[in-house]
Amino acid sequence: MKKGILALAFVSFLSCMPEEELPMKDMGDISGYFIECYCKPGEFYTLNAAKISPISEIIDLDTPVELDVSIKADTVIKLQATPTPTFLGNFRHDTKFNQYGLDSLYLSIYTPQNEHITAKTAIPDNVTISSHVVSKATNSVTINFSTSRNPVQNYYIYSVQARKNGSGDNNLLKKETVYLDLSHNTGGVTIEKTIRCQEIEKAEAIVILLLRITEECYNYQISLYEANSANQGSITSPVPLVGNIQGALGIFTCYTEDYRYVLRNDFE
Repeated sequence: MKKGILALAFVSFLSCMPEEELPMKDMGDISGYFIECYCKPGEFYTLNAAKISPISEIIDLDTPVELDVSIKADTVIKLQATPTPTFLGNFRHDTKFNQYGLDSLYLSIYTPQNEHITAKTAIPDNVTISSHVVSKATNSVTINFSTSRNPVQNYYIYSVQARKNGSGDNNLLKKETVYLDLSHNTGGVTIEKTIRCQEIEKAEAIVILLLRITEECYNYQISLYEANSANQGSITSPVPLVGNIQGALGIFTCYTEDYRYVLRNDFE
């Protein structure tokens, strides 16, 4: 399995969360569970769970994990262990997340030792890319989008993929990502953001993705980035993961997204 947990699939050509891979080395002086759950309106509920062993062992994502997992939305959704775990998750439920009338989701997990793992996440508002330009002359992608008047709604992930035709990692030339904390900016305005990617000149298509995420997800993604940048042997020291789960390591969060798929004929 790939060294990292790719928690979600976005259409057939894009895996979008997390942007940073989990360093799959020893976990430091801890034991317990690692949990990642990214909920997206309109998609099935899926969750990744792995047992953490201290110091000398890595996380084994292929080992079955016995947990009682449920998510409270408008009703309580009990996730089932999948017979054959995939990168989508080793727990899932064939119910799509309907955000209508909801502002929060709640996670509840009981371990075989009757330990209770909990988390709560807000549900971000929808996000829209209002305009985009892919430039061959400058090898750049520029988007415009409106921020929220609510500061807690102004955390984003903006990414660009330069691709050959077709889906799959073999057709990915380059992916560039920026993390945007606009919570301290003036809200309710249209802003412009640009990503430069040299491989645009060779690309046959560009995927543009904008996610509105929670503050907890933003902090978690940044901590993953810092852990990977440190090339450290442990994700608990010196750069710990900043999650939001009580009783376990990881993240339980929700996000909304908008995307554009731009063919070369539409580059400027």
